[in-house]
Amino acid sequence: METTWIGQLILLLIIVAVFGFGIYFFSPARAEKQNKKNAMPNEDQQGKDLVLRQLHRFAATNDFKVIRPVSIQQDRYNADLDALLIGWFGVLGVKCIGYNGTIYGQAKQAEWVQEINGQRNTFENPLQKAEQSARAIREVLFAAKIKQVPVETVVVFTGKNAELALPRSTGHYTPEQFHTYLKSVHFEEDNKVDVEQVAKLFEA
Repeated sequence: METTWIGQLILLLIIVAVFGFGIYFFSPARAEKQNKKNAMPNEDQQGKDLVLRQLHRFAATNDFKVIRPVSIQQDRYNADLDALLIGWFGVLGVKCIGYNGTIYGQAKQAEWVQEINGQRNTFENPLQKAEQSARAIREVLFAAKIKQVPVETVVVFTGKNAELALPRSTGHYTPEQFHTYLKSVHFEEDNKVDVEQVAKLFEA
């Protein structure tokens, strides 16, 4: 009889322990904590807002158009961009990355590395993602029978405390470098792009 009582007590303790573990494991608080742990350390909106203001000022000065943000879902390629600048020169897609810390990567590497606060985090090569976005934009233009529109995408690292240990040849920008790039003769080229037609296509 005493053995049966002890067995029942042990069984009850096991049930309580399992129940308590289940509540902790599946609790929203734990999930939120885990999501924060897995999240990439990111900068606030200030850096991205600066870049977007640059684009709007540049567009207003040159009678160009800015579409923001841009998300395109297609069978082959997707686009996820913070803005499109559309002008007679063509289409420029802009993706802002707000990561701080030290950023390492090569143009052909599938993953890049962020080192911050003693941690190493990996993330998908943003240049390759930007190129996929460019292909998605070209497919949208082709489907609309709008041809011979040059398309380019760039990545701007907007984190205030970012140290970019990246080869210059990768084609990335800081906000200051991007501001200088907008002043280049590249954007003075007239490739006969119908700005209004292309803008309406991506606004839709």
